[in-house]
Amino acid sequence: MIPLRCLLGAVCACLLLQDVVPALAEVGPAPSSSIARIDIGVTEWFSQGDTVWSHNASGLNPDLGNPSSKLKYKDTGTNVTEITGRVQLKNKIFLRGAFGYGSIGGGRLTDDDFLSAQGAAAQGATVSGEHRFSRTYSDIGGDNLWYLNGDVGVTAHTFQNNKGSLGVFAGVQYWRERHVATGITQAECTTPSAPTPAFQCAPVGTVGFRNQAVITNTATWFSGRMGGEVEYKFDSRLSVEAKVALLVSYLNNEDVHHFRTDLAQDPSFRMTGLGVGTNSDFNVRIKIWERLYLTGGYRVWWNRVIAGDQWKFYGSDGSQNTAPLTQFQTLRHGPTVGLTYSF
Repeated sequence: MIPLRCLLGAVCACLLLQDVVPALAEVGPAPSSSIARIDIGVTEWFSQGDTVWSHNASGLNPDLGNPSSKLKYKDTGTNVTEITGRVQLKNKIFLRGAFGYGSIGGGRLTDDDFLSAQGAAAQGATVSGEHRFSRTYSDIGGDNLWYLNGDVGVTAHTFQNNKGSLGVFAGVQYWRERHVATGITQAECTTPSAPTPAFQCAPVGTVGFRNQAVITNTATWFSGRMGGEVEYKFDSRLSVEAKVALLVSYLNNEDVHHFRTDLAQDPSFRMTGLGVGTNSDFNVRIKIWERLYLTGGYRVWWNRVIAGDQWKFYGSDGSQNTAPLTQFQTLRHGPTVGLTYSF
């Protein structure tokens, strides 16, 4: 994980700015300048993430259930360091950008596979009817996430007595998460002696591929976003801020199953689809020094596929097959703390 010293270093940098650029801050933009204010900030987001997806391949093989497989990457704790910039123009238009990066520090992958009633009988399962015939666990050994946001907006209303403002904005977001799962622990198995090798699973308690990468998953969301924001000032030192954006997103997700000899390796599976989501932030902002502000709050990011969904299989022999996704969702949330310098 990214250490908190990044944030402490930012405190020192902002304090140095107090001594290095006071003259520039006091003079401000030239009278002819179109810039009213510039904000530069650094934020640490102490986030937890979950990504879950499933597909229905029963149309390709009637022995498979619906869903046929479900994978959940859970509790992927990540400290994200974010750098932001915002330029407020005198004509009430503002421009804003953000870059965030974090190393994924842990979590668990749960991999479930399902049989139809026909499949349970054909594969000699110890449980009859449609059911989950295999569950395995893997540790999340890495990797990382990063994102880019860019917005253009306008201040639509200013409260009386300079108590704050309402704004609307539109922009784009690129959000990428990469997980590396290591080892396999068999938690459930009803088909240890299945006649078809693809349906065989190891006895419960079996541990294999310890500390070896078994699955690499890369989920990428490219989104257009529209939203609104509000700032309300209680006094010159204390204010609250909230931003909510609605997203229309395109998903590209790729899985590589490193020890599946029947699958291609770049990738093994690909999932695509169109979805919706939201970015929501709430912050309390406290002035701690001249032009230096401390912020703290909570953030929720969420995306889910709702249309145009497709799961694609790539065989090691060059074969390809497609089936519908039944679910794909990414959620990340957690508290934030940061510093903002305004001039």
